[in-house]
Amino acid sequence: MLLSAARYSFANAKVRALRSGRLSGEDFYFLLQAQDLEGLLAYLATTSYQPINPELPLRTMQRTLFVPLFTQYHKIVASLSHAPGRRVILALFGRFEAENLKMLLRAMATGLDHGAIAPLLYPLGALSTLDWNRLHDCTTPGELIQALDGTLFARPLAHAMAQHEAGGALPPLEAALDLAVFRHLASAVDALAGRGDRRAARRVLGGYVDILNCLWVIRLRLHFGLSPEEIVNYSLPGGRELSLRDLHMLAKADTVARFIARLPASLAARLGSLQEWSEFRPALQSLLLRLLRRTLASFPFHVGVEAAYLLEKEMEIRAVVTIMEAKMQHLPPEATAQRLPAPLLEETAHV
Repeated sequence: MLLSAARYSFANAKVRALRSGRLSGEDFYFLLQAQDLEGLLAYLATTSYQPINPELPLRTMQRTLFVPLFTQYHKIVASLSHAPGRRVILALFGRFEAENLKMLLRAMATGLDHGAIAPLLYPLGALSTLDWNRLHDCTTPGELIQALDGTLFARPLAHAMAQHEAGGALPPLEAALDLAVFRHLASAVDALAGRGDRRAARRVLGGYVDILNCLWVIRLRLHFGLSPEEIVNYSLPGGRELSLRDLHMLAKADTVARFIARLPASLAARLGSLQEWSEFRPALQSLLLRLLRRTLASFPFHVGVEAAYLLEKEMEIRAVVTIMEAKMQHLPPEATAQRLPAPLLEETAHV
């Protein structure tokens, strides 16, 4: 315990300080009640978020919301004296590098130039070590792979090129980026020195991967019509409760009830009341957020705390993004609230 405290005490204090600026349930109540997008931004500027110009395109405003998250990634990495712990957080950050690389690939496929694509990228800041100036100049996937030589993305992309060239579609390349990131994350967790550190990290990050895999199964089955075998090929490594066999069985489920029945008992018991596929995303996100908050309220000296905080902050930002989009669609607050993880709104009863 003393060694764990020495490794994580400063980082834990940093997390507690950063977390004091999170949005409360009351904040979300007022964001939901805002009359329009401009009113939402005006209220948001009274919180820990910086003012955002309402004249900007919606996608640019949404990307601007992520600037504090990447600043906090940088602060937390700097506060970690334990190198294996730093690698876990950097591996988690790598998801956003993968998302930007996907966007560059889509720009190549659609002929968008740098000026059109730049506002759609995450503003990663100094923590990213990729040469983005060189990557922006690439005009083909082959050039992108060459520019990524020596990074964790190059080899998986190269392996996926044959499938991409055979069909001309991007999903094999995008899936290769996701697999590269999550394999790297799982490897970083496995390399943690302490058993307690590994166990805590697997609980948090494994739970996160399980939620993602559930959502991906539903999305790939319902919206893309992929076969169970194809869906399993797109599953992410590093899950805690869901094996490849579990995911294959879930991908075969053709009704909500059958899907729930094929989940592990611990998940099925908490999702048994769902009746529509559209209910799964907020319900699964609610389970994840509760896991993160239990971690943040428990024994503090492990890298699971830092990972849990950063994922919690990311979920907060994505919830604000959802509300922004709802304002643009003129959805009522009640309908928007149903799209959000329930724990974000639990403090609104007294308002």
